[in-house]
Amino acid sequence: MKGVYMLLEFCTIFVFLYVGNFISSCLPVPIPGTVIGMLLLFFSLHLKLLKLESIEKAASILLMNMAILFIPPGVSLVKSLRLLEGSWMKIILVMIVTTIITIAVTGIFIQWFIGRCENGKSIK
Repeated sequence: MKGVYMLLEFCTIFVFLYVGNFISSCLPVPIPGTVIGMLLLFFSLHLKLLKLESIEKAASILLMNMAILFIPPGVSLVKSLRLLEGSWMKIILVMIVTTIITIAVTGIFIQWFIGRCENGKSIK
């Protein structure tokens, strides 16, 4: 019976993925369907339209095996090395700038979050 519940959890996650892909194909703006699906899942959880328990085990399995999901893009990147010739400086510059922005935004958010916790405000 556990297998049926696990299958339902994965199906729930994939429904959000496919709904996001459908919405993306209907929009004139090039937003990836995976991003839209993830936002839909987030807001469904946040607004308590979906209980965390209904996808928690499947999400944990996906998170534990996330490294495997990076193998196909990595292989594609290695196969496309000739296309990237001459662009290495641009790529490295973009990687450095986006890393700095990510660290800065994360730091600002964590400071805000810690300040909110210290002020006794509820996080929920």
